[in-house]
Amino acid sequence: MKEISIHGKKIGKNSPVFLIAEAGVNHNGELALAKKLIDLASEAKVDAVKFQTLIAENLLLKTTPKVDYQKVTTGDQENFYEMVKKLEFTKEEFKIIKNYCEEKDIIFLSTPFDEVTVEWLDEIGVAAFKIGSTDMNNLPMLRLVCSKKKPIFLSTGMANLEEVRESVNYIKSNGIKELVVFQCTTNYPSNYEELNLNVIDTYRSVFPDTLIGFSDHSLGIEASIAALAKGVNVIEKHFTLDKEMEGPDHKASLSPEELFDWVRAMRNVEKALGSYEKIPSENEMKIAQIARKSIVTIKNLQKGETLNNKNIGIKRPGYGIPPKFFDNIIGKKAKKKIPTDSILSWEDIE
Repeated sequence: MKEISIHGKKIGKNSPVFLIAEAGVNHNGELALAKKLIDLASEAKVDAVKFQTLIAENLLLKTTPKVDYQKVTTGDQENFYEMVKKLEFTKEEFKIIKNYCEEKDIIFLSTPFDEVTVEWLDEIGVAAFKIGSTDMNNLPMLRLVCSKKKPIFLSTGMANLEEVRESVNYIKSNGIKELVVFQCTTNYPSNYEELNLNVIDTYRSVFPDTLIGFSDHSLGIEASIAALAKGVNVIEKHFTLDKEMEGPDHKASLSPEELFDWVRAMRNVEKALGSYEKIPSENEMKIAQIARKSIVTIKNLQKGETLNNKNIGIKRPGYGIPPKFFDNIIGKKAKKKIPTDSILSWEDIE
């Protein structure tokens, strides 16, 4: 499957890169902030805005410790369970979020974290399912998601190639052909040394009939630019209203200004990549008439005079006989009298 469609937007080799602004849980559990994130994503002209649909009780034990980056960003005053509990939305709230995305003409996506939230998102009418790296090997959940017969975006952080192959094969064996496999590093923010963007080439080789994406958790936009240059079809990146807000992911997210810069860079790089055909542009063709060179006279020529290295040369502009024919016309004769500094044409030569 080399092309898929999400709400009428095509994703594939011959389509623009599909940009996902990852709101995640940067709404801090407040519906008003979620709407502001949607406003920002819509204004930045990304293709989709993605949230995370989670229920703390279904997601983790109350004794589950925070990972290191969460301790840095949120401190130790609350445990992992308490932190997640504050970031929940109800199904009704997600309906409101999805409807608001439609009002803003932006695609709503979300990552479920258990069977209940899979059902929520399916009932709400999510266009595709994003499977986070934490569930890429959760086969019972993958089986349920596959039963919904919608496109799947699969993140592969924390996995080796064999685990990725197993998940991809499992998804395809359950009837899903519309699949995007994301290179992803599960660390917030990810160090450049951890990103391993060359895996994009590995995925393209190992999964030749599957689209490739990149989930960018690094700071800045350099990694997204590199991934785009490598030919990924989808790129997602976290964004926030304010990096100084309380919460686990704000500091590793794009600020509003950086989000606009990210989208602008992606679209400009996309233009710069161009097509796979090596042809000069229209502007180059115009410039070539001046910048390239022609065969010219460097002395006055008499009718019948033999052309040689002393009476003809190569100079700009480039709308005469190209220099590659110089050796071919040496020894030929002038048909007429030709003054010095004239651009030779084939009609001038016997």
